[in-house]
Amino acid sequence: MTDFNRRALSAAAAILMTVPAFAATANTSTSSNTNSAEQQQADRDFGHFSQDGAKAFTYIDLARLDIFDGQTAKAQQDVQQAEAMLSKAKSDDTVFTKAESELKVPAGTTQRGPANATPSTTPISWLPVSGFIAVDEDYTANGAKKAGVAKADTQVQQGNTKQALDTLKLHDVDVSFVEHVAPLDATIKGVQQAATLLSQNHFFAANQALKGVDDGVRVDMQTYVGTPKTRTATAAK
Repeated sequence: MTDFNRRALSAAAAILMTVPAFAATANTSTSSNTNSAEQQQADRDFGHFSQDGAKAFTYIDLARLDIFDGQTAKAQQDVQQAEAMLSKAKSDDTVFTKAESELKVPAGTTQRGPANATPSTTPISWLPVSGFIAVDEDYTANGAKKAGVAKADTQVQQGNTKQALDTLKLHDVDVSFVEHVAPLDATIKGVQQAATLLSQNHFFAANQALKGVDDGVRVDMQTYVGTPKTRTATAAK
């Protein structure tokens, strides 16, 4: 298993709104042009990740469990499913290009991966495979915002994600969308390698290849002021 629960996030992004998870962003300027191309892109992208990518990582986790349990034939099937999902995800409109060094992490946290590794400055394709939304400000002193967050939290619990985001827009609450992103080419290569190793009965090595895929996942955060109705996006795209 990885250190984040993709199974719970494979159908839709989990949204955490009950506490101010991170410090408020320093950039509090707003834009009056709500019809700009940047604004429209934010509305499309906010809280969105690849469902095919999420399914692929679910199958990867299942394959690793199958290997551990000695269910090697099932592991092969799960890896084949992961390959199929990744093949579909390659053309997903959630794929974006960015250097690893440009990925943003929440304040007070460190990037996933080896502790002493130097992030690459070469832009590559990333596939968002899960994520969550966190309130980005201490809203408790503002009665209207506090009520808005409470309402949005109830809507999330009822499965009404879009309504929850609309509620936060209405109450001008600042939030961040934190994504778990996989390096697309390296992920596909790692899963293909695992499939080959399984076919050769190299089960330990196949598990290590899948672990390498898991270990390649990184975090990227987009911060929005006004969620994103009147927001300024402070994270690099």
